[in-house]
Amino acid sequence: MQKTSFTSRAVQTISAGISILLLLTVILCFAIPYAKAVIPAFGSSHTTGYSAARIISIIWYTFKEAFISMLISVAIGVPAAYFVSQKKFPGREFLLSLGAIPLCIPPLIVALGYIATFGMNGIFNRFLMSTFKLENPPLQFLYSFWGIVITQGFYNFPLVMVTVSDRWETIDKRQSDAAKMLGASNFKIFSTITIHQISGAIISSCIPVFIFCFFSFMIVLLFGSIGGTTLEVAIYHAGRSDLDFHSVAVLSLIESLCALLVMEVYAVFEKKHEKENPISLKKNDTNSDFSPISAVLFLSIILLIALFFLTPIISIFLSSISDKKGSLTLSVWKNVFSMKGFLPSLKNTITTACATASFCSIAGFCYAVFVRLSPLKKNTLIRTIPILPMAVSSVAMGIGMSMTVKQGNQLTLIAAQSALYWPFAYRQLQTHLSAIPQDVINGANLLSPNPLDKIFKIIIPYSWRGIISAFGFTFAMSCGDATLPLVLAIPRFDTLALFTYRLAGSYRFSQASASGFLLGIICATVFLIANRIKSPHNSKRSPQ
Repeated sequence: MQKTSFTSRAVQTISAGISILLLLTVILCFAIPYAKAVIPAFGSSHTTGYSAARIISIIWYTFKEAFISMLISVAIGVPAAYFVSQKKFPGREFLLSLGAIPLCIPPLIVALGYIATFGMNGIFNRFLMSTFKLENPPLQFLYSFWGIVITQGFYNFPLVMVTVSDRWETIDKRQSDAAKMLGASNFKIFSTITIHQISGAIISSCIPVFIFCFFSFMIVLLFGSIGGTTLEVAIYHAGRSDLDFHSVAVLSLIESLCALLVMEVYAVFEKKHEKENPISLKKNDTNSDFSPISAVLFLSIILLIALFFLTPIISIFLSSISDKKGSLTLSVWKNVFSMKGFLPSLKNTITTACATASFCSIAGFCYAVFVRLSPLKKNTLIRTIPILPMAVSSVAMGIGMSMTVKQGNQLTLIAAQSALYWPFAYRQLQTHLSAIPQDVINGANLLSPNPLDKIFKIIIPYSWRGIISAFGFTFAMSCGDATLPLVLAIPRFDTLALFTYRLAGSYRFSQASASGFLLGIICATVFLIANRIKSPHNSKRSPQ
């Protein structure tokens, strides 16, 4: 018995030591490459290849595309949140389930869907040209500023919808009921009462959408027009095309400072939102009554979602099973599977994603345990460490990693992804650890002076669902990442995302659609299974 206890204690000690070492390694894998990327900004003997006016123009363009993309998400997401939280209608649960798509479907896949739908040779252009005997494609908005913001806006609207609907269906309706008894119209009630009750949720959902669009790379790279570029794309061109590392450093610092400022605003509103929106099990009743105005608005929103959100996703699959004449065929899939680089890229994707997700989950769990148990958890530095990677772009990290490790390999990619993604695992696990009652922690302290007993016998059993959820989320992020593999340019190494991007870049859109569709299925399957394990009794709010 003593031998068994000794062996168990030794395993616990070794596991804890390896986990802490991994956390420190992941933090160093972020700090060293990012320092390498930004240090040239402080060299007095160098000048940037970008003038001050050009930098200001790039910053303005980046903020403009992110802000307008966010507004489109709000314009679609808030009305959709009203209907799913207040009304009963066929397809309501399906509409709510769309909230998982921005979290598990990579932007590259959505971009391919828009190309297949609205591209020069897309479904709508082919239909319009054949119907009206046109020589040129009538829809040419995709490769422009508006193509970028429409794609990003509709891609992210489910995040707004789910967050706002969560708040909307639990707000206290006594004020609005009193106003209705006094004769106030529905619009008056909404503009004076309801909007204030849901404003915290709207802002809390807007800022993450803004950050996602601010760091957008693949969509801007594919759809960007001449003369307009974002900080992310400018960093990529400065580092990869011009080898201007001083400009990379300056632009990366500016980008991170802007992101940190926005994230600080987000942190303030998130705290306010938590106070205004405490956890509640009570949900307001829904009804199936639609006024004429609400019916028109509902049909308009559903039409826009179907046109700009669902159709591009469906188009990816249709493009992968259609030939140039529009006939159904499996030849595209056969062609993709027979390509020399397909199976190696699939293998690289799975192994890289598994390693990255494992490292992120372990590092995130270790840091979450430290924050939960440490008396230093309110220290500014302790709270800032997991925020910093979220304010650094994949392009800047990739260039910094290339400057650190001259010859990249798969381990380099895993290190770079883990350094950027572990805070997402930490945030999910922090929620689970925060839910552990303090009385349970205090009881564990009394029963055993060894802190490892508290971790292995209390914290891990309480949070194992969160660990699996964090694994699934970071697995999907790693699978769908085409940016870091592109920037690192590892010799003779492709992931499925990079393989898909290269097919699209060589105008083989049918093959790219097949490869991208398979990638999306892998990401979504792992993410949804992990999310279902996380919340087995809550399929409605799976994205949360």
